[in-house]
Formats: sequence, structure tokens, C-alpha cells
Amino acid sequence: MKIGRALDEKAPNYLKQAIGWSYHAPYAGHDGIQLAIGQNFEQKKDHLYMYYRDMLTALAGGMTSEEIILNGISKATDPSSGGRHMSNHLAKPEWNMHSVSSATGNHALHAVGTGRAIKYYEEKAVSISSQGESSVSEGYVYEAITGADKEELPVIFVIQDNGYGISVPKKDQTAQRKVANNFTGFKNLRIIHCNGKDVFDSMNAMAEAKRYAIEESKPVMLQANCVRMGSHSNSDDHLLYRSDSERNYVVDYDPLAKFRRLLVRYERFTEEELETIDAEVKAEIKASHKAAMAAPDPDPESIFDHVFSDPYVSEKYPEGLHKEEGKKTKFITALNETLKAEFRHNPDTFIWGRIWPTKTRAVFLMYRKVCRQSLATNGFLMPQLPKILFWEQQTECRATTSEFA
Repeated sequence: MKIGRALDEKAPNYLKQAIGWSYHAPYAGHDGIQLAIGQNFEQKKDHLYMYYRDMLTALAGGMTSEEIILNGISKATDPSSGGRHMSNHLAKPEWNMHSVSSATGNHALHAVGTGRAIKYYEEKAVSISSQGESSVSEGYVYEAITGADKEELPVIFVIQDNGYGISVPKKDQTAQRKVANNFTGFKNLRIIHCNGKDVFDSMNAMAEAKRYAIEESKPVMLQANCVRMGSHSNSDDHLLYRSDSERNYVVDYDPLAKFRRLLVRYERFTEEELETIDAEVKAEIKASHKAAMAAPDPDPESIFDHVFSDPYVSEKYPEGLHKEEGKKTKFITALNETLKAEFRHNPDTFIWGRIWPTKTRAVFLMYRKVCRQSLATNGFLMPQLPKILFWEQQTECRATTSEFA
């Protein structure tokens, strides 16, 4: 926690010195819940989708202070993206800490897709989507939550509620004081509330959320009440819309200061021992800063790398065209036969489509037979379509190998 707070406070200085960290969203006030998320995340087993305020989550999950700084100042050895992504967008893909977009909350859909895979392949793991309370106003977040609820997926939606969407207070976004209560009507979604400023309450709540998601294979929404001690980010100035009394109030509820007092009160540490830790943290941050500053910058020639996927070059038809002669067939038949051949070749093939065939959707009846003969196919429809289509086709798009005979 001390390392995280030291980095949180140091990050703006890099921008002031024109070194980097062009975007920084301070996490101070979210300490309890972020520590709990990271501590309950199991590397290479669970899947974690963090948002841009999740610095302590990343540290608690195993990332080092040097790796955080490498991301902040966009170095080539940044494990999150090689210096390509925005600062404060932390990831370590080899641990299943996934890279996400800046579009707030859109990784909730990715977390649900991962949750579907966890359930399909019968893994004992969870998919975690961490986000702010304002993100639940987004349509794709609702789509993610309703999908996890309907399919009973082991997904934990951690809602870090600090009362603001940048400068917009929560009361102007939702009628509910606790945004998670907007979802009380969801049949399979368990809702847990905790004090995100308190380490112990957050740890207990996160542990229970993970236990439930794994053992019951159902989604959990964990709302953690936090405070935002600073501005939303370095692009925002909370002095323009928060009173002196409110700013003083959130400082008084500093989770780190409270945790330190508890450690001393219950004789877990002495003041001298904590001061020793403070000195060790300063030394570590200094060493990490020095190492990160010496790291190489990304090669400018790599700017176009990974913008698009590299094209697949067919061994049989390297130019993308064939010169063979044979029996002519209808284009629809050719499509169907190609899809069936791929399903036979790779049983882990899935189809993600907009509208799968039903008796009332004749335009896509061409895929009905393929859908019924597929080994493991999912039709994932857009949320604005009738609910019966959205879910009915997922059952219709699964079959057994005997149907290929």
C-alpha cells in the first residue's frame, strides 16, 4: 500500500518535468478494495480486467513499481503494451492481466466473454471486471451484466464507487444512492456491498465474491464505497466543483492513514517499524525510477506495428485466388460447406453473429443447418434484438459429433 501511494503521488511530477505520464488517475481513497482485488487474483488462472485507476490493484496482483513507472513513461520494456498504450492502462498478459481500452467500462464485455470460456471449459477460476460506478450508465456494461446473469457465468463486477463521474456527481447519473441496487431484479446476480476504504471489509467481501462465483458459477456485483481524495485525473481540477469541507472530509477518511493507525493500535507494528518500511519504500521507488529512466524508448519505426493483425497467407493459395476447375455450386452452399469443414477440423470454433436463424428470420435461414450441425457454436446477438433470439439460438447452435455422420 505504501509503494502504491508513493507512486500515486509521484506520477504527476513526471508530467510536470515533461518526462511522461501524460494521463494519471489517482487511486487514493480506493486503497482497501484495490488491495483486495489484487490479493484475491490468482495469476495465470483467474482473469483480470482493470480500469485506468487500478494502480494499487496491479501492484497487489504482482506488478512491480518499476513496471508501473515503465508504463507511466511509455518505455519499450513496459510490460503492459511496450509503451504503446496510454499511461495508467496497466496489464501483464502473461498473467491474465488483460489490456483494456479507455472507453470506460467496455472491458466488462470482455470479462463476460472470458467468463463464458471459463464455464464452457469447466475451469475453476473467475473473470474480474474492475470499474467505476459511472460506467454502469453505459449500454455495453448493461449488456455484459445481463449476459452474465442469463448464462450464470463466474464473473465478478467490482464497482469502485467514489461518487463522481469525472466532475458529474452520482446523484445526477442515477436515482439509486448505491448503483448496484439498480440490478436487484437480476435473477442470478448476487450483490455484495463493502467499505472500499477499509482493508478488512474489502478483503472479506472480495474473498466471498470469488468463492461464490466459483462454487455457484454465478456472477457477483461487488460495490465498494470509496472516496476520491484528488481530482479525477490530471486533466481535471476538483477545486472547481468540490467545496473545502468535502475535500477535507475525504482526506480525513484516507484509507492508508486509517490502516496505519489500526496496525499500531492492535500492536501489529510499532511506529519505528513503520518508519523503517517508509524508508524502504523511498529507496525502492528511487531505484525503480532510475532503472525505468534508463530503459530504452520504443523504436519510432514500430509505430505501425500491431495496428492491424498480420494477414494470413494461405499455403495453397498464397495470392488469395485459386485457378482450379470443378463443379460449380451456389455461393451459399460453398459458405456452408466451408464452415462445416472448419468445425470438423477445430472443435473449439465459435461463431459470433448478429442474427441467427429462426422461423421468423428467413434472411439468415441459410445458416440454420450449419448452426445445428456445429460442434461448439455460439450465436451472440446484439442486445437490441428480441430476448428470445438472443438466448434461444445459443442452445440451437450446439450439437454432438454424431450429427456429422
